[in-house]
Amino acid sequence: MSEYIKGILLTATGVLVLSFDGLLILLISADSFTLLFWRGLLLSVSVVVLLMLQKSTQPFMPMDAASLRSSFFMTVSTIAFVMSINLSSVANVLVIISSQPLFAAILGWLFLREMPKPVTWAAIVLSMLGIGWVLLGSWSEPNFLGDMLALLCCVSLAAKFVNDRAVSHRDMTPTLILAGLAVALVSLFMGNPMALSGDSWWYMVLLCLFVSPIAFCLITIGPMRIPAAEVGMLMLLETAVGPVWVWLVLNDIPSATAVQGGSLVVGTLLLHSLYQWRSGQIRTS
Repeated sequence: MSEYIKGILLTATGVLVLSFDGLLILLISADSFTLLFWRGLLLSVSVVVLLMLQKSTQPFMPMDAASLRSSFFMTVSTIAFVMSINLSSVANVLVIISSQPLFAAILGWLFLREMPKPVTWAAIVLSMLGIGWVLLGSWSEPNFLGDMLALLCCVSLAAKFVNDRAVSHRDMTPTLILAGLAVALVSLFMGNPMALSGDSWWYMVLLCLFVSPIAFCLITIGPMRIPAAEVGMLMLLETAVGPVWVWLVLNDIPSATAVQGGSLVVGTLLLHSLYQWRSGQIRTS
């Protein structure tokens, strides 16, 4: 299997796992920083356990410049995402974050000199149109601070992808440990970690010990094999698939535009990957 296909599969799987994120946040009755404390702490614990099971020889707390940048961008994007959900509408947050491929493409061009091919730009535009159609009927008056935090999350995530792509010969998974600890440390003084009760504890464990660590480990590995812009484009799957889980669990039935727009996004991503494979653009291992 080529490195390109591995990158597509790893990243897509990570994004699909991450699509449960929004649902679980809605099910957890807690303020932003209480949730962030456990999200950060348990992410770090999970990654340590994963690396131990893999018998990894890498340092668990790498302190070189690339690793510190990756941890910093991950910390900022995590805090900004959870806070933006509570300060703005979910629709606004998702549509802002879905513009991340454009920032990744620009940053990748500026810092890595990776000019996306015309077919990738076309796929990004189609995907953005699909996301816009999904959220067309639910766009409401935005909360300015929440929207700005969503934009900060978007840019930080794009920067992390580009940074990790620049050192694609390395596995950047250990950088998630420092990022998780940083998130927990910041949140410890601003939240109430023991305020959870009832089912919120179970949802928190599911989110922080399984969904987030698995998703971000896979998404961290993705940029090692495919261009940053394409990693970012695959992140659009979260916006397309996430509402399905909310519908199934909370009976929030998606509109026809959501189904149509989501189909456009998924179809575009599949056709783009198929085109890259057929046109010989796949990098072989």
